[in-house]
Amino acid sequence: MTPRLGIDFDNTIICYDAVFHRLAVEAGLLSPEAPPRQKAVRDAARRSPEGDVAWQRLQGQAYGPRIQEATPAPGILAFLSKARRAGFEVHIISHKTRFASIDPTGTDLQAAAAAWLARHGFFSEETGLDPSHFHCGVTRQEKVALIRNLGCTHFVDDLVETFREAAFPSTVQPILYAPGGEPAPEDLPHLWVARSWDEVARRIHLV
Repeated sequence: MTPRLGIDFDNTIICYDAVFHRLAVEAGLLSPEAPPRQKAVRDAARRSPEGDVAWQRLQGQAYGPRIQEATPAPGILAFLSKARRAGFEVHIISHKTRFASIDPTGTDLQAAAAAWLARHGFFSEETGLDPSHFHCGVTRQEKVALIRNLGCTHFVDDLVETFREAAFPSTVQPILYAPGGEPAPEDLPHLWVARSWDEVARRIHLV
C-alpha cells in the first residue's frame, strides 16, 4: 500500500511570524524591536483596546491579501522532495474557511493559500504535488473527514486539537509539528512530536 502523508497548512507548511510582526508594527500594536513571533503578536493584539477584534483583523490580512509575504517553514520543500523519492503520496489538508471574519478586501483565503503554494514552488515535479493535492475543510470536522477519506497513513499538524477530534482515524499516525518546543500531551500516548521537518523525516524513516 502506498503510504499517504497528510500535512496541515497554516503554521505547519507556511510560517506567518514575519508577516504578523510586520502587520502588528504597522498597526502600532508592537515595537519593531519585538521578536517576530506569531504568539507575541496575538498576545499584543488581544491586550489592545479592541481585544480579539484586533487579532481577527490581523489574521484577515495575513491569511488573505498579505499571505504572499509569509515564508515556507524551514526545511519543508526539501522534506517533500525526500518524501516523493521514498514513495509517499502527500496531501496538504487545511482547516480554512473561504473568507475571513474581518477583511475589507474580501480575499478568498483558500484561493490565496493555493496561489502561495504555487508561487513558492510546492506544485512541482520535485515535490510530486499539484493543485489537486491541496484540500480545505471549512471546519475541523471536515478536515478530519478529508484525512480519513484520502486514506492518510500519517498526518502532521501544529495543533494537537486536530488529533483530539473524536473522529480522527485510529489508523493514522499523528505527528505534532512543534518547533516551539511544546511538550507531548499526556492524553495522546501514540502521538509523535517533531521539532523540525528533519525530525519528521527521521520519524517516518526518510533518512
